[in-house]
Amino acid sequence: MDHKRARRAIPDRLWPLFLVALVAVLLFVTAASFAGTFRSYVPVTLAADRSGLVLETGAKVKMRGVDVGRVSDISWSGGGAQLALEIDPNQINYIPANVKAKIDVTTIFGAKFIDLMYPEAPSPQRLTAGAVLKSSSVTTEVNTVFENLVDLLHMVDPLKLNAVLTAVGDAVRGRGQRIGEATTDLNEVLKALNSRNDVVRADLRSLKNFGDTYDAAANDIVNVLNAASTTSRTIVSNRSELDSLLLNVAGFSQAGTALLENSKDHLISTVNSLAPTVDLLNMYSPEYACTLQGAKWLVDNAGSMFGGDGKSFILDATLLPGKDTFTYPDNLPVVAAKGGPGGKPGCGSLPDATKNFPVRQLIADTGWGTGLDIRPNPGIGRPCWADYFPVTRGIPQPASIRPCLPGPAPGPEPFPGAPPYGAPLYGPGGVPLWPGVPPAQPASSPAEQGTP
Repeated sequence: MDHKRARRAIPDRLWPLFLVALVAVLLFVTAASFAGTFRSYVPVTLAADRSGLVLETGAKVKMRGVDVGRVSDISWSGGGAQLALEIDPNQINYIPANVKAKIDVTTIFGAKFIDLMYPEAPSPQRLTAGAVLKSSSVTTEVNTVFENLVDLLHMVDPLKLNAVLTAVGDAVRGRGQRIGEATTDLNEVLKALNSRNDVVRADLRSLKNFGDTYDAAANDIVNVLNAASTTSRTIVSNRSELDSLLLNVAGFSQAGTALLENSKDHLISTVNSLAPTVDLLNMYSPEYACTLQGAKWLVDNAGSMFGGDGKSFILDATLLPGKDTFTYPDNLPVVAAKGGPGGKPGCGSLPDATKNFPVRQLIADTGWGTGLDIRPNPGIGRPCWADYFPVTRGIPQPASIRPCLPGPAPGPEPFPGAPPYGAPLYGPGGVPLWPGVPPAQPASSPAEQGTP
């Protein structure tokens, strides 16, 4: 009975109204939920030069292809467009504070959206409410392209365009095969370039470095060009003197050519005659540097040889008995000693000649022509006549030297009562000529000649 009374308390005609109200509430809740009315967002502002034609409120905000928010409002200020973004709180922790943004488009005719680009060096701080982002670029509008194209077409004269197209048509008519071959060859060239794409990129990077180098040297290049302009002005102002100089150089060259042409045989013979001298200088070339170094060492270290005070000079002089005069070819010296590496001229211990280290190699080719290397008679020479004028004649002749007595000059006595150096010891029959000289040996044993 109570239940029936409750049903009678609500008239049956009101139930349809309740049903309609319930459906309306459900529709409102569904629409509000779909629009995100009941969801909380983090407000972020995006500043751009312009927003574009097809960017509207409700546009998506994406990062790496994932929806992270939406555009809630678009406004205009004096500096550009201001876009109010609503970022999902669940995604805000994955967006760094230095994230970059751009207004991009899905297709050429599609709606625009906000693309958040993850930076190469992300900041440890996260994006927060109230942050202001700067848009790096906005996709070009198709309408803008069409507008520019229409402006271009308005500027083109149809008659001239028709003439150009007719000329192009006449030029390519009947040349389809050649154009096809050229296209095929171009395709092969592009394939070859494509396979060398990395090399081309490296070359372009090198070109950038080349440009940077010239950019750093731009001021110096400009200074050089300015100096060149000054030089050119100087040349222009002195062009008459320059003409005279060139004429003189031309005359000098002609005179030099005539001189060399007339003297070419003499020049050739002179060069050929210098060959032995050059060969000799080349043979002794290893000694030049060390000789100069040794001379410097002597100047620096030989002060004590000359007194050491710059005022005195130390000499050690003595009188020696004279030798017999030089005779040719007996006393013609042989100077062919070599002591360098491989028997070539060397530096020895130079520049310090006092070290006298052992010679690595010594070829001792020295002595006197046909005479003895060691003179057996160190006595005083006794020439009575010497005439050296024959050596000064057009055809040099030996000097005329005549001793007072035949044979070599007798030397001093080695000890009292002994025969002088070089004097004969025995007379005819082997008889001793000097006291203390032993008797001559029998004929089977040759007698000793000379002082024991």
